[in-house]
Amino acid sequence: MVDYIGVNVICYGLRTDFRSNLFEGSRRLFEVADTIDEIKSTCTCGRKTIINARIDSAGDFVQEGAQVEIGGDDRYIAVCRKCWRNKRISQAARATLPFDDMD
Repeated sequence: MVDYIGVNVICYGLRTDFRSNLFEGSRRLFEVADTIDEIKSTCTCGRKTIINARIDSAGDFVQEGAQVEIGGDDRYIAVCRKCWRNKRISQAARATLPFDDMD
C-alpha cells in the first residue's frame, strides 16, 4: 500500500514470543519497515523489558507450549533479559500478580 497508493501504514505488536523467538509477522515487518519506534517499559528490577514471559497460575515461568496463547496479566509479564534468563520474577512483581497464593 505504501509503494503503490501512497498510504502510510502503522503497525503495533509484539516482537517476540515468550521464548524470545520472533513472530513470523514481526520478522517480515522488521524486514520492510521504513522506521521502527519501540515503546519502552521497565522491569520490576529496573532494567528495560524485552520479553513477555508466559507465567502459570503460581507465577512461575512457562517454557513449553504453543507460540500463541491468549491471555493478559494473568498469563504474561514483561521482564528484562536477565530476569527472563534467570526465570525469576522479583518479589515486588509477584505481589502484583493476580494469584491468591504465591508462596
